[in-house]
Amino acid sequence: MKDYKGYIGSYTRKESRGVRAFHFNEEEFVIEDFYEVEDPSYLALSSDMNILYGSMRDGSSHGVFSMNLTTGIVDKVLFEKENTPCHISTFEDRLLASNYHQGLLDLYALEEGMVRRRLDQAAHEGSGPNEKRQEGPHVHFAMKNPHQSEVLVCDLGTDKVYRYEASDELKKVGELLLPNGSGPRHIAFSKKHPYLYVFTELSSEIFVYDFKDGDYQLKQVVKTLPEDFQGENTGAAIRLSPDEKHLYVSNRGHDSISAFKIKENHQLEKIGTYQTEGEHPRDFNLSPDGCFLLVAHMITNDLSLFRIDKQNGELTLLKKGIRTPEPISIVFLEKES
Repeated sequence: MKDYKGYIGSYTRKESRGVRAFHFNEEEFVIEDFYEVEDPSYLALSSDMNILYGSMRDGSSHGVFSMNLTTGIVDKVLFEKENTPCHISTFEDRLLASNYHQGLLDLYALEEGMVRRRLDQAAHEGSGPNEKRQEGPHVHFAMKNPHQSEVLVCDLGTDKVYRYEASDELKKVGELLLPNGSGPRHIAFSKKHPYLYVFTELSSEIFVYDFKDGDYQLKQVVKTLPEDFQGENTGAAIRLSPDEKHLYVSNRGHDSISAFKIKENHQLEKIGTYQTEGEHPRDFNLSPDGCFLLVAHMITNDLSLFRIDKQNGELTLLKKGIRTPEPISIVFLEKES
């Protein structure tokens, strides 16, 4: 029987004590405390699955940690008068951390995979038309383009996706301007083709870009919510299936996952929208084999598990109400038991 494993990042404002480990199979779903730390709100794993990275807080200090999952050794880099990063990612021997509240992008050095020091920090400027959410820059996501040397950075506050070169320093080299008030939040890169999908938080749309000729060309804009939905919603996470045949996003407010087929021209065709049976699906992730989708509900303090039909991309709810306090981020280990 196949066993799936991973980790859950969380806030620690109420019940949670930090990072939790999970494993499940067809018969059971088990969650256990793993590492006690304040506000590990976003997690990432090294490509060899040996090191766990996370954002964190220690009293009035904020920053990032790395944990060797074999030895249990933890390294931390913390700073006073900063906020806990809302997103982290790694590439080669570097770690990127996005600071939403202060509009900052951080570049860290990794030594033998462990985070040791910050190399550079870039500060954004500007605002957007949404006075409540875009009063200033809000860096929400940063990740290296797998096809090019540059890093793309979503700034929800300025309606821009910035382009950086990132080696020992951060050098801004360009930007993509999205519609006023859209609020770009997260990106999914195709690893097989020069396409990217930008998910906006404030307008709940996916922007499809082609960059095979070097520059980023907008090819499609797709709304993620049903046409008859009249309530408030904010877009959250976006993920490609491992085989890149389907794409999924989470909608907070509508409390759903929207599923899309990726057509031969790499544009999107809506499959359906599935209620997640919990409130505020902040993050979700797909199992490495593309068979399951696990959703984290921040407000109702639980998870929902779906089976994915790998042929048509449709979702079937298997379990709901899987209790875990303040879940924010989900990562899967690719190693099988």
